Amino acid sequence: MAVKTDIEDGKQIDISLRVTGTDEWDHDAIARKVQLEDVEGTPVELTVFHNNEIADFEWDDERWYVLENVVGNEYRGEMQLNPGYDLIVTPLDEPPAAAENGGAENTSATQSSESGDSGSSTEADQSAESESARESEVTSEPRPTADGGGELLHQQPLSEGNYLLQFELGDLPELTVHEYELRATGSGGINPDDFTNGIEGFTAKAANYYQSRINSPVTTADASRRRIYATEKLHGKISIHGYTVKPVHQGETTLEARSYTDDGPLQEFVKQDVKRAVAGRFEVSGIDSIIEPTPQRTANSGLFEAYRKYKCRIRVDADGTVICGVNVAYHLESTFSAADWVQRGHDIAEVTVEHDTDLYDSARTATVKEVIDMDYDDVLDGPGVPMSEYHEQHVEQDVINSMQAGDPIIADLQYGSDEDSIFPQLLEYCKVIPTFDQLGSVDDTFLDVIHNESRMEPEERFSVVTSFVDLLGPTPYFSFDPVPQPTNAGYREHKTPNTPNLRFGDGKTGFYGAGGLERKGYGIYKAPESFDIIALYPEDEEDDARPYVLSLLNKLADYDAGPTVFDQETYELGSEFHYSQHAQKASDYDAALIVVPDADKAAAADYDDPYPEFKRRLGQLGVPSQMISVDNLGNDNYRGNICSSLIGKAGGVPWRIDDVPGDVDAFVGLDVTYDHATKQHLGAAANVIMADGTILASEAVTKQAGETFDEDDVANVIKHVLEIFAEEEGRPPRHVVIHRDGKFYLDVENLVKRLDKARDLIQRFDLVEIRKSGNPRIAAYDESESRFDIADKGIAFHVHNGDHSYLTTTGGREGSPGTPRPLQIVKRHGSTDLDTLAEQTYWLSEAHVGSLSRSTRLPITTYYADKCADFAMKGYLTKGSVIRGVPYI
Repeated sequence: MAVKTDIEDGKQIDISLRVTGTDEWDHDAIARKVQLEDVEGTPVELTVFHNNEIADFEWDDERWYVLENVVGNEYRGEMQLNPGYDLIVTPLDEPPAAAENGGAENTSATQSSESGDSGSSTEADQSAESESARESEVTSEPRPTADGGGELLHQQPLSEGNYLLQFELGDLPELTVHEYELRATGSGGINPDDFTNGIEGFTAKAANYYQSRINSPVTTADASRRRIYATEKLHGKISIHGYTVKPVHQGETTLEARSYTDDGPLQEFVKQDVKRAVAGRFEVSGIDSIIEPTPQRTANSGLFEAYRKYKCRIRVDADGTVICGVNVAYHLESTFSAADWVQRGHDIAEVTVEHDTDLYDSARTATVKEVIDMDYDDVLDGPGVPMSEYHEQHVEQDVINSMQAGDPIIADLQYGSDEDSIFPQLLEYCKVIPTFDQLGSVDDTFLDVIHNESRMEPEERFSVVTSFVDLLGPTPYFSFDPVPQPTNAGYREHKTPNTPNLRFGDGKTGFYGAGGLERKGYGIYKAPESFDIIALYPEDEEDDARPYVLSLLNKLADYDAGPTVFDQETYELGSEFHYSQHAQKASDYDAALIVVPDADKAAAADYDDPYPEFKRRLGQLGVPSQMISVDNLGNDNYRGNICSSLIGKAGGVPWRIDDVPGDVDAFVGLDVTYDHATKQHLGAAANVIMADGTILASEAVTKQAGETFDEDDVANVIKHVLEIFAEEEGRPPRHVVIHRDGKFYLDVENLVKRLDKARDLIQRFDLVEIRKSGNPRIAAYDESESRFDIADKGIAFHVHNGDHSYLTTTGGREGSPGTPRPLQIVKRHGSTDLDTLAEQTYWLSEAHVGSLSRSTRLPITTYYADKCADFAMKGYLTKGSVIRGVPYI
């Protein structure tokens, strides 16, 4: 009979266990921890999550249960248990025979006591050693410079394997704080309309004021009730927007990391402590924007500078471990004023600027809306004084005098997210913070330098970040002093099996698209049912375009996907109206190959760019098109991608996934795309993808007011999923996994209730967020070379006692420059385990048929939904209609 020593990390096991107690948790992920013991009397713990099907199971103390398909989970060297997605719990009326024979009940107390004493002694010794080591590190050596991380990184032995780029700051399992209610003096109370976000905004503003005033952490408790938490006692009244506010002490409360209502405030306290740790040494606006004071690189022209910028992400584990993930990138600045930017002829609208603190005493960032016709001595609406007089509190008088003597450029700047935060400002007092695109239009040589240097290889990235982390401690309030080495604390590693899991023609499998189609010559999995192609190219490019298109036909034949009909025509570069007529002629074909001028050349020419008109008109006609830039004619590197994309657009399947883990019937991808021109969001694009990674259908729906996907839209999409799937398969899907690009931004619990009512149609469903940014990098440590290298694809780190994973979908032998960026997979609802969700996401990233040689970073669920939304926004697809194939890739 199985015992604790038989449990393996990440492996399923059937085991009989006796309940010795339950520990209820007030946490967003964990419902309770069940204390158990095996037939030998050895203690073992089971973590029950809120989204498990056994979340409401009632455990009887001293009763024996058989747990089938329970999963081993090693946490801090101790083997525990987690529920598998198909866990079965069966109560036993009598103890197992092995338990009766072994006398487990009589020996368990003794063993538990001995184990507890031994464990306490060991932990105490280790803690003392660790504390001694930390004190030695702090006092014996001066702290390194910003580039001293290489030596730090390897000063202690690292084991061979994969590491998250994150560091352990310390422990904060609980914290006793003071709770206050904020009361405004006078009888009128606080008018919510006086603050952005109402009472919640007022409370947040007051908490921020107090934490800067007392120089210790303060954060909101219940913002809607004007409650705040403070680590130290508050004294005195404050004034906010004309209100005199008094903090009324409500007593002390102990915040616990294991509580989902408390881990947020604890995390905020740590953020404030980290921010104070770097204040004065870096330019700090938040822990996601910590900028080195001196530039790392300066353009030869002297016009632009690049500074290292660090972004920290704090997480407090349910057991109290404080983790700091760090990313490093470049922050660009100009050395000249925003007024000079305009005078040099560059567009300033929507450009980000910051106050030049050599001239202006307030360091703020804003977005330029437009240049306005206003004089420097005109009266401002709000303050009721001339702008020049208002500036006397921010700018030296001699600078103001020089501005009055000239004709300064004034623009409306938006300092916040709402329309009420737009104010006029002199562009002479601001500097441009250019994007990479804006920098490229001014100094493409410097852009190339920054692009190359920002793609740090793992060894350099880990070295730089390690040095930065060492500079953090000891933090001023909690005295956190991080060990300057990356750690996987709080996470369990899982690797997707490296198998040839892509299926091509004749049932043959390979590792990636080019491996099957090019190197092995397998042929595609499924050809389009009808594949009539028309090729269109400009008259002036016919001599180069015709042979290249013919070479594409030969490539299609090599893939066993030759066209059923092929015709070709030329068109004249000129008016968009002529392009529309040529597009109309293509309505009888299954796909169109169209050669178009390079986008930059078309923008500077006197003819209309044919690309958008052909895409728009052919999209309306339902004819998928594949564009080829004139600059790429003759480039053999693109031929495979062009042919594979064309096959997919016409309804064929170049390859599919051979085996997807989990008994899923279909995946759904959801995405929202922002339209900068109309300042609206395209409500969503959604797609339905079969379990083997083949696209079934897509749809683009209504516009939204913000970065949301409305609950009704999600419900309607799922209704269409049922209809489309049932039409294709003759039955409803039993299990659907829904991927959202980013956060859901809706009431997930309410959505779950609506979906639960359709259990007869969808028996199981999972809601999963695919988050792209801010995730810690992952790299592989080579012990023999003492260096970090690019990690393999398919590496995942699953959080202990939580609901998210970090997953590498690119890297390894693909040769991508720099350190690949992992995805974060967040499970919001469902019974599928994180191992399976990660493997599903990985294989869906291998299913993009428009890229033969490299994986896409995103799974095709969200990647295709994003492409579909973008095409619909541009008018290349008909909104509200069901789209077959993938014309948008």
